[in-house]
Amino acid sequence: MHFYEASIITTKDGMHCQVYSNEHTLNAILVKPKYIPTDKIESGAFQYRFISGRRMNRLNLWADKEKLKAYIGSFKKAYPEYIFKSSIHSEDRLIFSIPIDKIERIYFPKKGFSELMKIPKSHLDNHLKLISEFGDFILKSGLSIKDIGITYSALMGHHLSDLSDINIVIYGKENFWKLMEYLKNSHHPLLRWKTKEDWLEFRKKRNRSNISDEGDFLKAMSRRNSEGFFGNTLFVIFGVENENETWFKWGKEKYVSKGLVKVKGIVTDNFSSIVRPGFYGIKDSEIIDASGEKKEIEKIVFYSRDYCMLAKQGERIEACGVLEEVFPDNEKSYYRVVVGYFDAYISDRREKEYIKLI
Repeated sequence: MHFYEASIITTKDGMHCQVYSNEHTLNAILVKPKYIPTDKIESGAFQYRFISGRRMNRLNLWADKEKLKAYIGSFKKAYPEYIFKSSIHSEDRLIFSIPIDKIERIYFPKKGFSELMKIPKSHLDNHLKLISEFGDFILKSGLSIKDIGITYSALMGHHLSDLSDINIVIYGKENFWKLMEYLKNSHHPLLRWKTKEDWLEFRKKRNRSNISDEGDFLKAMSRRNSEGFFGNTLFVIFGVENENETWFKWGKEKYVSKGLVKVKGIVTDNFSSIVRPGFYGIKDSEIIDASGEKKEIEKIVFYSRDYCMLAKQGERIEACGVLEEVFPDNEKSYYRVVVGYFDAYISDRREKEYIKLI
């Protein structure tokens, strides 16, 4: 089943979740819980928010690992129906999902952007006015309103002008790459790109200092035009596949875990490195797995936006992640390395997994 990533779903028991893929099982939508009511479970390790008359925890996968692990354990007991038992993954994969009958409301980014842009700016608060002005700016790239969405707090109406980011969604991979090219050479009095200090602060928050040195990290990040500031407010631009361009179909492959490995290779395909999950096609790769066998890797798959647009075709990358043998329907099996399954954040893989330029 196809369902747009970056949509927001509220459940009948008050949870707010972000759709976390464009491919889903027939009976449930794969998500990342974002705001979780505190009536069943609660943790001081997370931020508190007051939304829709309820006290909420904002789930943070980069919180203290032991506290996060304890919270996920409590979540599984309090909300067992939201833990998806995948028949196509290894048993230890942690996947969140919302059964169809638990959905209360769906907020669609495309609909939200279209509605916002119809409102006169004089009727908007400062944050929404800024989003509307940013929308005017990116529409000059040649994209149409139907290609653009807004998500997270602005979409749901609980944004905070001094804290909330601008989160833009671009539908269609060609459209996203087109916008990135436009932003490379465009100027606006409210636009500025992240400085060295901004990126290093991001690196610190994401626990990347043990993976690559400052120089390599800054080289990779500084050429990304999907993040910056507009009127001193952080903006992040997400790419979302249209229905006819998803790079995999749920249920058409099975994945068997072979343990944690490191791999190096030359990027042959980065077109889908703008979506989540995204991937890099690679060549000239070779690893030795735990059994001592040599394996050739075809894809490096990732779930975190940290790795979007990290590498271009012809560049060399290195990754550490879960080695999986992939069994497509009626085709020969192949191998891939996956970085960023949810269960990585509550295991020692959180400190070990990465993708970097070399």
